[in-house]
Amino acid sequence: MRLFDKVYAYTWGRAFYDSSNCYIIRDDECVLIDPGTFKSYTNLFGLMRNDGIERVDFVFNTHLHRDHCESNVMFMGKGALLGFDERDREVSQFSFSSDLKLGRTFVVGNTEIEVIRTPGHSPGSLTFYLQEFGIAITGDLIFEGGVVGRFDVYGSDRKQMIRSLERIRSLEAEYIMPGHKRVMQGREGIDMLIERGIEFLTFY
Repeated sequence: MRLFDKVYAYTWGRAFYDSSNCYIIRDDECVLIDPGTFKSYTNLFGLMRNDGIERVDFVFNTHLHRDHCESNVMFMGKGALLGFDERDREVSQFSFSSDLKLGRTFVVGNTEIEVIRTPGHSPGSLTFYLQEFGIAITGDLIFEGGVVGRFDVYGSDRKQMIRSLERIRSLEAEYIMPGHKRVMQGREGIDMLIERGIEFLTFY
């Protein structure tokens, strides 16, 4: 589904509850963030084709848990270059190697993507921020209702997650595009959700 001129969101309901949402930034080149599992790939590919997206140049992962990255190979096999934080290799069941060393920014055509380290759910979790649209693609950092990502799995860290939420709050994003469930919209509401998540983690 096209949200903005250059931004597409493919969010899943109950049928693919165990696969992550997928987001695409399309300018002169195309960046796909979190392709999800093999289970959802056929549907994802069909929806992309309906939106006129035939080629993916780069695949970025917010982190390397299976539900976010299993389908990396489907796009890598067609020539896409892979990018993620290498710290996540220690918690992944896959042996991916990053083709790109992601710095603080990545530019696609005229679109700048800010790459922000947001560990907590995993040691190498990333958030991709598009200031032009006020969009933060946050992986499994926070979800609707102020629910935070799991911090009881191998490589997770509750205190790091608090700091990551504070970092995201400072962006003053208008949209949070999470790894699962619905896109969250509205600066005031987002701030309340992040505050709720921080309070939960602080007193857990």
